[in-house]
Amino acid sequence: MDRQAAQNLNRDKSSVAMAARSGLISVVIPMHNAAPFITETIASVLAQGDCVREVIVVDDGSSDGSGEVAAASGDPRVRVITMKYSVGVSAARNIGVRETSGEWLYFIDADDLARPGALDELLNAAGTKPDVGLVYGDYDRIRQDGASAGNRRHFMAMRRKPTGDVLESIVQKNCMVVGAQIVRREIFDACGGFDETLRKLEDWHFWCLAAARTEFLFVPGLYVMSYRVHETSTMHTRLLPFDAVRPGIEAVYSDPSITARLDAKRLAGFRRSTEAAMLSYLASVAVRLGTYRAGLAMIFHSIRRDPARGPRAMAQFAGAFVGL
Repeated sequence: MDRQAAQNLNRDKSSVAMAARSGLISVVIPMHNAAPFITETIASVLAQGDCVREVIVVDDGSSDGSGEVAAASGDPRVRVITMKYSVGVSAARNIGVRETSGEWLYFIDADDLARPGALDELLNAAGTKPDVGLVYGDYDRIRQDGASAGNRRHFMAMRRKPTGDVLESIVQKNCMVVGAQIVRREIFDACGGFDETLRKLEDWHFWCLAAARTEFLFVPGLYVMSYRVHETSTMHTRLLPFDAVRPGIEAVYSDPSITARLDAKRLAGFRRSTEAAMLSYLASVAVRLGTYRAGLAMIFHSIRRDPARGPRAMAQFAGAFVGL
């Protein structure tokens, strides 16, 4: 075979592979008063290319014209579903999924950005492990104006997160944010979607449900999305009390589909580790907000709750001071 023929054959194979991947991902974006950001978020998703089948934006009772802004994208793949009253982020995501038909689901919040080529990279990884139901990467942080926030990306470049059977790991400490993963639709359906009664930790609860049903695949070095930190992103701009996240922890540890997969003798220890990890996370948020006394109190309670993970808690706490 001459060189030109070989090039043509490789080009044909590439075209067939791309056609097989076309339209595999359905994107769901819950939105509430996100007019300043939604255009950029939609554009970042559409820029992923032909792998995106459709983009469903669920306008969750916005009062700032977000729906009109989203509808002005001009791309036929974008549809806006308007809710007259706010139903909450979990219900908005579930409503959006019911309007989709892709094999894979990608959730991203209305103020965050998908990194160029990230969804293709996730699909590439999924192709190497056909039985995996969730594929994920990492994320970085940006400020309201889109500028980089903190040093997380620099320090986390070589860190590996759990892969394979991740239930024991993820039930003790959440390692993902919404927008850094794709999940098979069949897994989403098997989990029953997001718990609409939860106001916090609904994403972690869903990851635990999914991890009880399928293996995860982590793609090292892949930054899938940029998480925007601004005055309305409550988890990073105001300190939440532990009681605000307690219902999410209770939902995980009272769900038999999750606990049945865990060693019953170690369940109490897992829960202490979960509570300690959440306290250390809240302590790091306190540092970023400059409320150092509250942060010290939370890190103290975290170490008391689970002394074994004290070194990790202190590392996370210290990391907050350098922008992690």
